[in-house]
Amino acid sequence: MIIHCDGSVNVLGGLSKDVARDVPVLCEEATTFVMECVNELPVKTPVYATLVGLINAEAPEFGESVVSTTTDALNEALKAEDLSARVRARILTRFLVMLSAVGVVKSDEAIGLLENMLLHALAEAKGGKKGWQPRADWIAYVALAAVPWGGEFYSKSEYVNQFENVLDLADEYAKKRTANPDSATTIIKSADGNEIDWFMEMHARLSAARTNQQWNILSIPAIAEPFVDALAKTSNAHALPMIEITTIAYANHAEASAHYPGRSILR
Repeated sequence: MIIHCDGSVNVLGGLSKDVARDVPVLCEEATTFVMECVNELPVKTPVYATLVGLINAEAPEFGESVVSTTTDALNEALKAEDLSARVRARILTRFLVMLSAVGVVKSDEAIGLLENMLLHALAEAKGGKKGWQPRADWIAYVALAAVPWGGEFYSKSEYVNQFENVLDLADEYAKKRTANPDSATTIIKSADGNEIDWFMEMHARLSAARTNQQWNILSIPAIAEPFVDALAKTSNAHALPMIEITTIAYANHAEASAHYPGRSILR
C-alpha cells in the first residue's frame, strides 16, 4: 500500500493508522520500504514525508528510525563519487527538508544542514585549492535543489530568518565561484537573454522566488491541507544525527570535473 499511496487525505489517514498500530513489530521493515519508495519515486517525496509525519505523531520511534536511516544514507552518499550516490544525496536532502515541514525533523536543524552545505562550499572557494569548484558546486547544488521543497513552509515559519540566511549564503557562494569554469559545460540563456552557466541559472531562479515570495511551486506536490497545521505543531520532532561533509582533494580541475561534471539545468 505504501508505494501506491496517492497523497489523498483518506488514503494517508487510513494507511498511517494501520502502520502506526504495527510499528512495534514492523518498524524496521516499514522504514526500509519507505526509503525504497523515496529513492525510487522522488517526485512523491511530500507524500511519503506526510505519511511518515502522521505515523510519527502516533509512534515517534518510527520517525526516529526514518531520520536515522536517512542520515546514514546521506552520509554515505556525500562521501561517494559515483552518479547514483550524487542523485541519492540530492533526494535524501530533499526528504529531510520535507520531514521538517511535517514535524519529524527539527526545522532549525534541517535548515542548519543546508547552511552547513553552503558554508562548506564557501570554505572550499576561499581555500582555493586545485580542483575545488566542481565538488563545491555540487555540494551547494544539493542544498539549493532542496530549497524549493521547503521554501513555502520555511518562509512562513518562525525560522524565516535562518531560511533567509541560507539564501544569503547562496548569494555569497555565487559571487565567489568562477562562472563557466569548464568549456565543455553547457551554457544556457537566462530569461533576459544573457548566457549563464547551469549553477547561476539555478541561483537566478531561487533569487527570483525569494524576491517575489513565490515558493509555492506547482510541480511540487503539496502536503495534504488538513494535515499541515497539526503536523507542523507536533512535539515529536527529532534531532538530526551528525552529517559529515568531507573535503576531497583533486590534482586539478579536470580530475574533479570527471567526478562532478557541470549540469545544464535545474532538475
